[in-house]
Amino acid sequence: MPERKIAKLERLKISDDITARFFIRPGSRSRPWTWFEADEVPPFEEEIGWFELERERGHGWKVVRQVPKPAWER
Repeated sequence: MPERKIAKLERLKISDDITARFFIRPGSRSRPWTWFEADEVPPFEEEIGWFELERERGHGWKVVRQVPKPAWER
């Protein structure tokens, strides 16, 4: 069974009409940032979106689908 989690992805914009990449902020300074190319994330309008991720063995995290904001997030 693959490992799955819900994460908040943020958009990194170069200009108003060009999106460069998306990222997940690490929970602490010692953890690395997780980056996604624009073609790896389903389109969404906001600057921040919640997504279900799945860990692919040997390749890191893959975006599965967008989900509503979790109840545990303020």
